[in-house]
Amino acid sequence: MLTMVLVLSVLAGCGTSKQENGGNGGNAAPNEGNTGTAEPNEGAQNEGDGQPKELSGKLVIWTFFDQVKDMGAQFEAKHPNVEVDVQIFPGDQYQTKLLSALQSGSNVPDIFDLERGYIGKFIDSQYLANLTEMGIEDLLQDYIPYVRELGRAGDGTIRAVSDHSSPGSFWYVREAAKKYLGTDDPDEISAMVDSWDKMIELGKKVYAESNGAVHLMANAGDVFDIEAYNTEPWVQDGKLVIDPKWEEFYQIQLDIRNNNVDAKLGFMSAGWGNALNEGTVLLSAMPAWATFMIDNKDDKAVGKFGVAKTPDGYYVGGTYRGIYEKSPNKELAYEFVKFIASPEWQEHNLAKTGNMPGSGKVYLDNMDTYKSPLLGDQNPMKTWYELVNSMPGIRPDKYGEEVLSKWRKIAGEGINNNSSFDEVVANFKKEVKSAFPDIQVD
Repeated sequence: MLTMVLVLSVLAGCGTSKQENGGNGGNAAPNEGNTGTAEPNEGAQNEGDGQPKELSGKLVIWTFFDQVKDMGAQFEAKHPNVEVDVQIFPGDQYQTKLLSALQSGSNVPDIFDLERGYIGKFIDSQYLANLTEMGIEDLLQDYIPYVRELGRAGDGTIRAVSDHSSPGSFWYVREAAKKYLGTDDPDEISAMVDSWDKMIELGKKVYAESNGAVHLMANAGDVFDIEAYNTEPWVQDGKLVIDPKWEEFYQIQLDIRNNNVDAKLGFMSAGWGNALNEGTVLLSAMPAWATFMIDNKDDKAVGKFGVAKTPDGYYVGGTYRGIYEKSPNKELAYEFVKFIASPEWQEHNLAKTGNMPGSGKVYLDNMDTYKSPLLGDQNPMKTWYELVNSMPGIRPDKYGEEVLSKWRKIAGEGINNNSSFDEVVANFKKEVKSAFPDIQVD
């Protein structure tokens, strides 16, 4: 079974590991030079002269992601009287360090990042400022629904904002697709695999015609990862809820495994990467940000790949930013959050890094012109927009990711052992009951 969310948490720590001390004390006065000032809305008028009030002050941001440095630099360029101190910590230490600072109220940053894998543990806490009260809802009206809702707390207010989406799709080597699928056209391939039943039949055909040398999919676990966020929350009103869709998806995974549709390769393993690059797996489920897995030495992968739609939309990972409730610089911090939610920043980020936007408007404004060298003449943003925009907006909670991880583990073992769904459910319930005694398990 693939472990995409867990892998992402590790990858998040692969950036710069520079560590610095800094931040704001919980109720203390700001440090020297850390006296942020801003009107509640950027461009607010100064009393009497009718001119926009320039922002000034200092912000401290904690993150595990080195690209936040560019956010800070762009904000400083836009507001020369503002200093943004971005402090980067290793991903495997970050959550513990952040929680310790928040609980002690000492050395807390103005803004801090939260990864998709654990945002649910923080979203309903006392530490995150209410961005809805500050006016953020209007700026998120055109956002991809799942991106917006992952920053929403249980009380319905927005507490964190992401500047990007993380769409997944099927990546394929064009030459291999032509040989075994008869085409390398993204729309034609998308139509071939727009249901799991179609994929199973196509996978059997590919395996037979290649004499077992080529598989349609890398792993039956791709079904899990693609459908994980198209289901009902695991815990509702304190009770464990198993969406009936999971039985259907489990049977699909068994059928994939038992019919040689998958190559049984773990996500981002060495074998997985080789199959992706060589085309011995025709359709590799992969997020848009994972192109570092493609071997493009000497530009040999330029124009080599295409992307096609998965049967349902999916995403992998994501990073959110929240404001510390007791920050003495909340207004200035809010201006920063507004900036990263804006088309201005997301257009810049798209052009510089290829990170897909959180804003639907930025998708629409670029989908006919954006190109990725690896994908040749294809306009992938249209495919990715349709996939992520079709997904439900589901609020995070403190249980979701950990319960999902347990299902991934237990169901994965079931696929490997050809276990029945009832056996998997029984083992899963035991694990949940043991790990979360406060959840009612019937």
